[in-house]
Amino acid sequence: ILFFAKTPNVFGYSGVFTVDNIEVTGKLSSQNYRKESLEVAFRRGFEKLLANIIRKDEQKELISTDFKTINSLISSYRILEEKILKDNYYIKFGIKFNRTLVEKFLQNKSISYSSTKKLEIIIYPILIVDSEFQVFSKNKFFEEWNNEKDLENTNFIMPIENLDDIDFIKNNISTLEENNLSSLVDDYEIKNSAVLIFRHDKKRLGVFLKTHLSGAARVKKIDFELEDINNIDARRNIILKLKHYIHELWKEENLIDISVPSYLTVNIDSEDKTSLIKIIERIKNTSLIDTYVVERMDNQSAKIKIKFFGKIKNLKDRLEDNGIEFKILHNEWNLYLRG
Repeated sequence: ILFFAKTPNVFGYSGVFTVDNIEVTGKLSSQNYRKESLEVAFRRGFEKLLANIIRKDEQKELISTDFKTINSLISSYRILEEKILKDNYYIKFGIKFNRTLVEKFLQNKSISYSSTKKLEIIIYPILIVDSEFQVFSKNKFFEEWNNEKDLENTNFIMPIENLDDIDFIKNNISTLEENNLSSLVDDYEIKNSAVLIFRHDKKRLGVFLKTHLSGAARVKKIDFELEDINNIDARRNIILKLKHYIHELWKEENLIDISVPSYLTVNIDSEDKTSLIKIIERIKNTSLIDTYVVERMDNQSAKIKIKFFGKIKNLKDRLEDNGIEFKILHNEWNLYLRG
């Protein structure tokens, strides 16, 4: 017997508190196999949520959370796919966690979380072997970077090889780490970027990593033992570690301390009441904003006090993503509907 089932979309799949593609397989040896599969899916979904929003060094404390608590944090779920073939059972879930309850749970543990939206990042890997630059066609780290989709809500975009980049790298091959490398990624119009310089010599691989995430630049030097650069398994492990390191940096740049809210009063000027209502609605739907109070409002303007969590630059980014433009006039924050 083989059958497929899909439930209606009972909730919108967006935001960091939703995890998708939780797969469970097993034997039909128990009368409660569906209930048992659901319990396994809830725990796996919880672990996946932690991996997405909690720093790695703090995840261990939460992994052992009991099932009753995990279950209480879930607001809804849906079955994406379900199959029975002879004695084997397969089911795939999507799970939505309750943001307010998760925040309260983390606050009781004194743990901050990262309100990360989907990460789109340009990855520019430069491979130098025995002091010789390897173009992309010879660069296995470039070719294999996206072989495995191991991070959800992360899109690693690979560059296009061009002659100007090649000339720049060749002319500065011995001092690349000391140069301004922004010219390699600026043309892609993607806010986030990482340039990686791989230098392999004998049994050692040195990686110079320069990231630009959420407006913050960081530099890191990482060394790996690598006897044979042609070892595909070794390269896979190195790529995986670098991906997770970049993802950890991304989480750190978007950390929210929910025990310490911030407040911001903004002015809104609009040509008509419809645009004014649109701006307020977009403020309401901005993830970092907890609450807001309209202190004054008429047909073309309003003054609103916002309670939010996280950094002001992250709030600005979220509002801009929602089509709201920031301007500071006379030492006051002013919001406008873009376009």
